[in-house]
Amino acid sequence: MISPNEIRKKALAHWKSHRFFKAAMSGADFFPLVITFRKPTGRELLERFDEVRDWLRRLRQESRDARGYGYVVEFVSVNHRTLGPQLLPDRIVIPSRDDFLRLIDKESQYRQFQDDLQLVCRRQPRLVPFFEKKPGRLLEYGGKWPQLLAVVDFFVNTPRPDRYLRELDISGVDSKFLEQHRKIVGELLDQVLPDTAVNREVTGLRHHGFERRYYLKYDEMLIRFRFLDPVLRPLPGMSDISLPVSRFCRLSRISSQVIITENKINGLSFPPCPGSLVVFGLGYGIGQLKDAQWLDKVTLWYWGDIDTHGFAILSRLRGIFPHCRSFLMDLATLQHDPRLWGREDENQRYLDELGHLTPAEEALYNDLRANRYGTNIRLEQERISFALVWDTVRRLLAT
Repeated sequence: MISPNEIRKKALAHWKSHRFFKAAMSGADFFPLVITFRKPTGRELLERFDEVRDWLRRLRQESRDARGYGYVVEFVSVNHRTLGPQLLPDRIVIPSRDDFLRLIDKESQYRQFQDDLQLVCRRQPRLVPFFEKKPGRLLEYGGKWPQLLAVVDFFVNTPRPDRYLRELDISGVDSKFLEQHRKIVGELLDQVLPDTAVNREVTGLRHHGFERRYYLKYDEMLIRFRFLDPVLRPLPGMSDISLPVSRFCRLSRISSQVIITENKINGLSFPPCPGSLVVFGLGYGIGQLKDAQWLDKVTLWYWGDIDTHGFAILSRLRGIFPHCRSFLMDLATLQHDPRLWGREDENQRYLDELGHLTPAEEALYNDLRANRYGTNIRLEQERISFALVWDTVRRLLAT
């Protein structure tokens, strides 16, 4: 037996699921809205007569007939074998939109929804089909649509702005508002901007995804590198340089050999090497180098930790630059001094298959995954003796 409060909850479910809004926007009939309920059985009438009578009284007290709004109870006469004729609820309906909104106490929110929808229709009618499918977006940002549409207008009139968010001069909108509403702004821009103004290869908001997708400037990741050959330095004493990744990628070939290493101190202390520079500290950000086409034309090396993540990063790099070779990431280096081994955290190991390793690298990676030399062992770069590093550089790289 349904209570007045349960009737409100069932009505509210149509609001929360947005079925009410979709019907309102499409012009479909939504009212009268029938509220389903379980009717008392003949046995319940006999055994729980007082309880059923109290239920009927509460239904009437909270109904539209008593309160002037809400649900209507339609009764039907039922002939009970013992009790005789009984007037019982047959249907419970909410007859109109106004009754529905007052019952669930959403009148002001719906007025805001209507005002926002009318504003969208006037300013950006191309967004209407989007809101017909996702009316919840319009409701979620109620009252903020003047600013949101001002942002959309700006990008429509200024596609690919190539400015920082702070530089966008939009009336009534500051950069803080934009930063806090990038998700919904992105959804809107995808509906109205031409393909030439959206980089659809970029998805999500991580790593300045909004800025990259809509061609804005942002605080780019810095690529730090050192010239290992004094002859290559652009100015005397200028050996250690950091550049935004886009600037680094646009460089012409500035050396004949590039070494990429993970550990910062190893990059800072890397031995001199003719015609070479060392890039360091990228980690899984190694993918940021994918647009550095000049690296296709150099001898390219990678030196990472001998652990599961070291080989995962190497595989990712070689997926971009197939000619890349590794050094100090082999079985001989691992077994050179077992006293230097450490351990990877059990819950943070990389255990997926890797598609861009040489047979020897893959064999060592599989040995590490299978704990063939010990449980979760690893050899970090900075634990390798510097004498071995120097010897390897002279033997392998300096030639």
